[in-house]
Amino acid sequence: MQHAGETPESATAGEGSGLGARLAAAGVGRAEAIPAGPEVPVDGGPGGTRTDNGVEKGRTSWWRGSWVIPSAVAVVLVGCLGAAVLRFVDFSGPSRAAQPAPRATEQAGAPAPAVTGPLASDQPVRADDDLDQVCGGTFFPAAPKHRGDSPHPMMISVRESLTAESRFTRTLNRIAYGGSAALRRAWAPAPQRAQLVACLDLTGPGKPIRACTSGDEKLSLVEGKYRLTVYEVATRRKVAEAALTGGDRACPFVILTSAGPTLYSAVKDQQLYDVLRTRVEG
Repeated sequence: MQHAGETPESATAGEGSGLGARLAAAGVGRAEAIPAGPEVPVDGGPGGTRTDNGVEKGRTSWWRGSWVIPSAVAVVLVGCLGAAVLRFVDFSGPSRAAQPAPRATEQAGAPAPAVTGPLASDQPVRADDDLDQVCGGTFFPAAPKHRGDSPHPMMISVRESLTAESRFTRTLNRIAYGGSAALRRAWAPAPQRAQLVACLDLTGPGKPIRACTSGDEKLSLVEGKYRLTVYEVATRRKVAEAALTGGDRACPFVILTSAGPTLYSAVKDQQLYDVLRTRVEG
C-alpha cells in the first residue's frame, strides 16, 4: 500500500534505508553505495539518480544491502561451525601434557633378576650348618671378627661331589684333640666362636690311580682336584686360597652307592693342616 505522494521507487528506497539502519544498530554491517562520479537524474522516473557509469544509485544501494545481509549471516554461521568443529575435534591428537608418563613394568612371567654378591644374614650363627652357608655366599655380621692375636678359630666345610651341593663339617681330630685346650678351641670351635671358615670344594678329576672293587662292581679311582678358600665369617672377606690334589691314593673303606662310576682321592688331614696352620695359629 502506498501513501499519497509516494512512488514505488521511493517506497523501495525507504524500506532499504530502514533495514540498513536496523542492521547498523545490530552491528551486522551497513550497505553503502558504490562510489561514483557526479550524479545525474535517472531516466525513466523519480526515486533514483544515475552515476557517470550508468548505475542507479538508489537501486544499487538496495541491491548491495540485500547481498550483504545473507553474506554476513553466512560468514557468522561458518565461523560458529568452525569453532564447534575445532572444539570437539582435535586433529593433532592428545597433547603431550595429557598423555600419562610411561611406566616401566616387569614383563609377565619374566624371572626376577639374579642377586649377585654376598648376602648378610640377620640371624646369628647357631650351628655348623650356618657356617656351611658362608661357602655359598652368606655372611654373619654378628660373628666374631678376624682380628687381634691368634688363635683364630676355624671350621672346615667340605663338598666332595661335582653334582650335589651338600656339605659336611670336617674336623682335624689329631690336631684338635691330641693337644692343648687352646688347639681344641682353635680347630674344633663352638660355631658361635668361629672367625674363619675353610671351604674345600672338589673341582674335577686328575690322573687315574687304580681300580677299586665295590661288591661285584669295579670303580675307577682318580686324583681329586680341590679348591680351598678361607673366608671371614663376619664379612665373607677372602683371607686365603689354594689349589690342592687329594693325597689319599688308597681305595676308600666305604663307597657310597651315590658315588657314581668314578672315585676321587681325598685330601689328607696333614695337607689341610699344613695350608691352614698359619691362618689359625699365627
